[in-house]
Amino acid sequence: MLAGMTRQLVKESSAKINLTLRVDRLRPDGFHEIESLTARAGLCDRVTASARADDRLELTCNDESIPVDDRNLAMRAALALRAKSGVRRGAGIELEKHIPAGAGLGGGSSNAAAVLELLNTLWETALTRDALCDIGSQIGSDVPLFLGGACCVLRGRGEIVAEAPRVPAGWAVLILPPIEIPTPAVYAAWDETEAASDRSARLDPIELLSGATSLEALMPRLFNDLEAPARRVSKEFDRAFARMQRLSDDLVRMTGSGSCMFRLFDASQAAERFAGLVRESVAFRVEVARIPRE
Repeated sequence: MLAGMTRQLVKESSAKINLTLRVDRLRPDGFHEIESLTARAGLCDRVTASARADDRLELTCNDESIPVDDRNLAMRAALALRAKSGVRRGAGIELEKHIPAGAGLGGGSSNAAAVLELLNTLWETALTRDALCDIGSQIGSDVPLFLGGACCVLRGRGEIVAEAPRVPAGWAVLILPPIEIPTPAVYAAWDETEAASDRSARLDPIELLSGATSLEALMPRLFNDLEAPARRVSKEFDRAFARMQRLSDDLVRMTGSGSCMFRLFDASQAAERFAGLVRESVAFRVEVARIPRE
């Protein structure tokens, strides 16, 4: 069907934010048990998949700091899909990156999920969403999340994904300091100092959402068990987080294991005002993104 013609498919690959993140015991497989309420954010990469006449897989990216071999989750997704389906076709995959790497926004996992969906169509493999999620979970814990809906609850090591009621519509100001915090170090710090702490007052994600009438009303109820460990691991991040707390009257949260921070707003005008305040205070990248993104 594709012989003698070029076929190209394009998909936006969105970021996510962890509205809540509860960390629990260390599992025998070396991962921690977690529970997290997530929402898609309107900060997106652009993923393009093109048919090739040969069987080569080639990945390119507009960001030279991003690897384009099998260290990249997008390439690993393509290889895994080809192995699972038995297809011997090639593809050209192009990543146009806007989501920063290592920020806790899931950009790499989102790219991998987009590649699975695009190549499933391009190669006509007709795998079900469950089959794609199974492949994705072997690539990275967050990948199945991006094969789901706009709002989800993650459990297990993050690979168990359940649809959640939609959060109220609004906007997130994403604060993106150029700080890298190694995820293994953050979890190790949690093991050392937080594992025995009492988190019984943490609300179940669905219970938390049940009384949510607006994003701004929801904001004070959000939590992330990795914030304190991340601040201990990185003094630079600790200073940045403290500064954002002062600017936001303590209404700022971290997503994932950092270093992106966010504050939620109901109206775009209020979000833009706060974004401007942050830009005047620090030289960090700041984005205003729709929540939840479809």
